Order: sequence, then C-alpha cells, then structure tokens
Amino acid sequence: MNKTAMVTDADSGAHHIRTCKLFYLAKYAAGILFILSAAVLPLWVFFAGCFILCILSMTPLLSKVAALFHLTDQNKLKQLSFDFRLLTGILTISFLAAVIIGNYDIDFPSFLIFQALAVTIFSTRSWYSLFSKVTLYENVRESEKFKNISLLYEFFLILLRVLGAFLAGVWVAYFTGYDLTVDFLNQLFFISIIGAFIGSLFESIPSKINANASIYIGALFSMWALLLLNYQTPWSETALAALFSVVLAFLAYRYKIADVSALFSAAVLGIVIILFTNLWWFVLLVAFFILGGGFTKYKFKQKKAAGLAESKTGIRSYENVFSNSIWALIIAVLYGVLSLYPDWSWLSVPLIFAYVGTIASATGDTMASEIGVTAKGPTFMITNLRKAKPGEDGGVSLLGEVACLTGSVIIGLMAFAFGMIDTLWLSLLVAVVGGFLGTNIDSVLGAVLQKRGILSNSGVNVFSTLSGAIISFALYFLLF
Repeated sequence: MNKTAMVTDADSGAHHIRTCKLFYLAKYAAGILFILSAAVLPLWVFFAGCFILCILSMTPLLSKVAALFHLTDQNKLKQLSFDFRLLTGILTISFLAAVIIGNYDIDFPSFLIFQALAVTIFSTRSWYSLFSKVTLYENVRESEKFKNISLLYEFFLILLRVLGAFLAGVWVAYFTGYDLTVDFLNQLFFISIIGAFIGSLFESIPSKINANASIYIGALFSMWALLLLNYQTPWSETALAALFSVVLAFLAYRYKIADVSALFSAAVLGIVIILFTNLWWFVLLVAFFILGGGFTKYKFKQKKAAGLAESKTGIRSYENVFSNSIWALIIAVLYGVLSLYPDWSWLSVPLIFAYVGTIASATGDTMASEIGVTAKGPTFMITNLRKAKPGEDGGVSLLGEVACLTGSVIIGLMAFAFGMIDTLWLSLLVAVVGGFLGTNIDSVLGAVLQKRGILSNSGVNVFSTLSGAIISFALYFLLF
C-alpha cells in the first residue's frame, strides 16, 4: 500500500470517529433537552424539535450532511439514519404518552417515561465512543481496549443512569404536581437504581432488537412494576444494598463464575431481595451461586472432553441466573409486600419455607448435574430405569443423588444459621424435601419434555425450582 492510500485510510478513519462523536453528542443533547422541555414548554416546541430530528434522519439529507465529514459508506448511513429515526420515535411516543396520560387522567405516573428515556440515552456505545477512537459501527464490546476497562465503564454508566433517571423523575414529577416528600424521593431513588441496572442488563444481552428500544422498554416496565408495589425504603438502605450486591456480582465476574449479563442480573436480584427482606436472604442465594459456580469447574476438563460442560468455559449467563432464581425473587418480593398487609402476615413463615425450598432445589439440581456426570457407576433414566449415558436428559446416578442431598443439607444448615428457620431439624427437613424432590422433578421434566424439545434446560430449571418452592410451602401446612 502506498503512502497516499495510507493517508487516505487514516483520514477516513478520523472522519468516521468525528462523525461518531457528533452523532452521540446530538443524541445526548436531544434526549436531555427533551426531558427538560417536556414538562415546561408549549406542545408545539416539542413537536417542532421532533420534526427537525425526523427531517435530519432522512437518508438523502443525512448523506449530504455526512459528506461534510467525508462519510460516504451507504450501509453506515442507512444505519445512522435508522438510529436517528428510532431516537425520534422514542421521543415522540414518550411525549404523546405523557400528553394522553395528562389529558385523560390515566392513572400512570408520566415521570416514569422520562426516567426510562434518561436510562436509554446513556448507552455503553455512545458514552465510550465519545472518549475513544471508535468508528461509527465498530463493535465496541469486541474491542480489546474496551474489554480491559469494560467494568469501569459499565459501573460509571450505571451511576450516570441512576443520576439521570432520578433527576428526570424529580424534574417531571415536580412540574406535573407531585409532592416531593421524603418517602416519594426514596421511592424514586429505589426505582431509578433498578431501572439503571435493568437497562444495563438488557444492553448486555445479545438481541436482534435495537439496544435503545430494549433498554427503554425494560427500564420503563421494571420501574413501573416496582412503583405499583408502593414499597418504600430509605435511600441509604437502597444505596448500601446496591453497593453490596454490585461487589458480590463483581467478584463472581472477576473469578469467571459469571459473565457481564449475569453480573447485572445478580446485582438486580441482590438489590431487590435485600430491600424486600434482609441481607441473609440474599446471602443464601449467593451460596447457591458459589456452590453452582464452584462445582461447574469440578473436573471441568473431563466434562468438557465429554461434551458435558457448561458453555463459555463454565461461565454462567443471565439466562442461568434467572432460570434458577426467578422464584426466589418473586417469593422475596411477596414476603416484603406482606408487611404492608397485616391480615396476611400468617403467610410469612410458609413463604420462608418456599424460599428455602426453591434455593435448595436449584442447589441440589446444579450439584447433582455437575457431580453426577462424572460418576463411574451406572446412570439410569428416572422414568423407566433403563441405562442412560452420563449427562443425558432425565438420567440419574447414585453419585448425583448424594450430591443433590448434600447441596440441600448445606442450604438447610445455612437457613438455620441465618435465623430464617429457628429449628435445625425443621430447616433441614424443609431444604431436603424441597431440594431432593425438586431436583428429581427436574430429571422427570428433562426426560419427558426436554428430550422432545418442548422445554429448554432453562425452562426445566424454572419449573423444577417452582416445584421445590411449592413442595416446601405445602410442607408447612402438613406440619402445622
């Protein structure tokens, strides 16, 4: 390649980088101005702004503007045009929804729309691109430089998202007539943190859906769901819960137990479970992740050679986290909400049993799967007792059953130690019954449904952990 060609390529790359920075600066400016103006300026001002953005997003006009920066690649221009149109669409739909809600007295907190928008505009690509030499559609997450500092950027962006969502909520709530009481501000702070983490989680999950759309929808509906519960905690407790959850999630990522999506998933679980119950409930769930992650790496080379190891060299993703923990999350939220309804307080202890049962089931199943596949003895199908291959869906072995019981006993001992169940024999009974039966129901579902492609492994986990919760919940009423 001659020197002229090299200079041309370098100039082209520099133009691409400048165009990238210009686009994302425009995105930030449009989003922030929209949030600031939507609550105080006349309607026509907003629509004029959206109309201008819409005109700018038209490919022919955009081509002329981009030509000034020597960006002529038509594929990149089409993608840039699409991003502008998507931004315009999100802004327009957000404002129209707020106007309709205000005019027709619809019982929906319009400030959530603007909080979700604040979470959306602070995306990983746009923020990283402003301060790095990244061309317009280079895959940021595959950049080696980004991988080295990704967590720093991710956590910094979460702080920006929390701050942006909180300030947007306060701003719009003030101008739409809400009383900014301490309780209301605490609630705003709580949902801002959850919205920020959910937005980051959705952004970290590979999807065919545009990241801006998935971040916006995920943040909006998660914050709305929490707001409907009307559950309040002091901002200091919320901040401490978030810090503790993030530290534990970071350690899981650091020691290659979890990937980025699992990191955010675990952080969301931690914040919600701690705030709706207490720290020990989350520590019990963390025990499952530690045991699961540790035994995933047990004889990993042997399992990998046999094609029986977890994907990503044993690193777990958001799918594994939520498929094993979704019922623990729901039970914890129900337990916390019961404090608002004294007449239903009699359900508190059965819910504790259900929580211990679902975690024991997840732990027992994981240990049975990871240890059982290494068994030298025979493996049998749980449905008809015929011989099966190690790791085959529905296969069980003596070693796997012992591992399942061991995991359940560990959870029972920890539940007693944490004061969740105040009698040792009862705590062990709840964990062993829920864990052992839930794990074997997992095997039955694997043999009947997973082998036929009706359920995936994650789907089986969801149903088996639910069965562990139901069995332990029912055990309370059988005993008392």
